[in-house]
Amino acid sequence: MALTTRDVITQDFVRETVEEVVEENLVWRRAFREIDASGIESNSYTFHIDNDEMSRPTIVNEGEESPRHQSTVSEKTVKFEKYMGEVSLTMEAMEDGLIEMKAREIEDLARAMAEKLNAEAFDQLFNNLQTQDSNSDAIGDGNTTMSFSDITEGIKALSEDDYDPDLLFVDVDAYVDLLTDSNFNRATEQGDEVVRTGEVGTVAGMTVILDSTQDITDDGHGAIAVDSTRYGYELTRTPMSTREYEEPERQADVVQAFTRKAWTTIFQDAAALIDG
Repeated sequence: MALTTRDVITQDFVRETVEEVVEENLVWRRAFREIDASGIESNSYTFHIDNDEMSRPTIVNEGEESPRHQSTVSEKTVKFEKYMGEVSLTMEAMEDGLIEMKAREIEDLARAMAEKLNAEAFDQLFNNLQTQDSNSDAIGDGNTTMSFSDITEGIKALSEDDYDPDLLFVDVDAYVDLLTDSNFNRATEQGDEVVRTGEVGTVAGMTVILDSTQDITDDGHGAIAVDSTRYGYELTRTPMSTREYEEPERQADVVQAFTRKAWTTIFQDAAALIDG
């Protein structure tokens, strides 16, 4: 959001800047479906998960009983955490009209919040996914090159469990590998918007999302395929909010940004680590 020296940083500017930056930089959070839990009046949320125990139709002889479906339900409770950051705007900066500096500090606060939320989503995903196929073999050949065959191995592993992956998260090394693969359709026409959202193209029917901040596997060239419709949820107890107050003893105004969220995995085998 561009400012000039004649502009004034209002509460609306602060709120809109934080919301815009946080919600544009989703990356790993895209693996989770969203739940608005702002009205539950509790610090926890309980999922009731229907265990897939339905009996299969079969041939029965005359007079025999048919297979009976006896579904059971398991419970999973998650607790919310509060995420918060703040910046201090000095009297001198405000009186001297350093509008660009003040705006930059607010944007840095929003960016730091986005990075923290992304890190929480990544930890939840990375610590809860399948790393082997049905034969207990690693998914991918691990030869330090992410190939189309590695990706199809991941798709196969998920498909065998009745999942349909729609997202493929890659690190920088894996992305560079894909750039030379004819099966990869690069999203060049979207420009800077791609950089912000992380979307860099498609492959095998999946949207490819780049995380340029870390390696997914020890040697790089890693990816995670996810069925985001089944894997898990991001719950929001308190939407992204901002607050401003004065600190007279420091002659400063303080801007805070905060939210209460939780992430949880429902079907762990709906995500697969691919070692290229």
